[in-house]
Amino acid sequence: MENRTISIAFIRNMVSGCGLPKRYCEELLERAGIDPKIVNSQRARVTPTQLSQLNLWITDATGDEGMGHYRQPQKHGTFHALAHYQQSAANLKQAIERNVSFYNLFDFGFSLALVRSGDYISYRLQADLGLTLTDWVYEQHLMINHRFLSWLTGSTIPLHRVNLNYPAPTHSGEYHYLFFSDTRFGQDHSEIVFHRQYLSLPIIRSTAELEDYISRVPHEFLLTPNQGSSYSEKIRRIIKKSLPDIPSYEDMAESLGLTPQTLRRRLRQEGCDYRLIKNELIRDTAIGYLLHDNREIKTISYQLGFSEPSAFIRSFKKWTGVTPHQYRDNHSLGADSLESGAKV
Repeated sequence: MENRTISIAFIRNMVSGCGLPKRYCEELLERAGIDPKIVNSQRARVTPTQLSQLNLWITDATGDEGMGHYRQPQKHGTFHALAHYQQSAANLKQAIERNVSFYNLFDFGFSLALVRSGDYISYRLQADLGLTLTDWVYEQHLMINHRFLSWLTGSTIPLHRVNLNYPAPTHSGEYHYLFFSDTRFGQDHSEIVFHRQYLSLPIIRSTAELEDYISRVPHEFLLTPNQGSSYSEKIRRIIKKSLPDIPSYEDMAESLGLTPQTLRRRLRQEGCDYRLIKNELIRDTAIGYLLHDNREIKTISYQLGFSEPSAFIRSFKKWTGVTPHQYRDNHSLGADSLESGAKV
């Protein structure tokens, strides 16, 4: 069972810029178990498997690792070459410098820069003059490269802040799982910011490990090394273990050895709060049951801590735009086919 679900907005943004015929995109969505009619929904959810499979199919169909979102295609093998170039670096500083110089060799429509300000380093992405990049380019490039660099060092690089130069999108609530950081929109630049002390982290991954990692891309991009140590992930684990009982905020803080004020501050630094984490965990657990389990809606509602099924149905519809029955009917077959290895 997958532990998290993802806003349909990521699928919508990925598909809308790929340049493939509409009917072909609809066929890919259907193969992934996603009804094309829900792509424009503001509340529909998909699984990481569905998103990563669509990523692979679109990349293969376009012959472009940028899936049509860059000014020029990013040919197959580009990331492979970059990954090996970075893997042979001595430390994070050299790996990031190689990342920046490598990308800047290409006419993708943007340039990268490392900017130092006091004790902090910014990895900044800027559109070329006169060119507008989609939000998808900013969020995906910054997320993927942060996660890959973290993997190379075997240690999550804590972000001080993420600045983005576009207005908050409708799915901005998802960004705390992209970066686990305070994320601010409408800023002058798009960048991830971290303390310079991490530049000395050594690159520890072997060539064999890298080849194994690349074989599992893009699903690996949805994972963050050691992010389980974040407070949001710790809280998710505690709540899930406690179901159907849900700890109060004060009890949660005590179980983590923190005062309520300190926990609130830590979560704010990760771009979220307790209520958001709690609702997301219950929603994602419910979706997992609906996709991979035959238990009745009534049973699921009680196992998730609801006093009655009607309360669960109302909450689920608020989260996803459909009832639990409708979600199961619309998604379970596609999810099963993906798990069994369906190919295009």
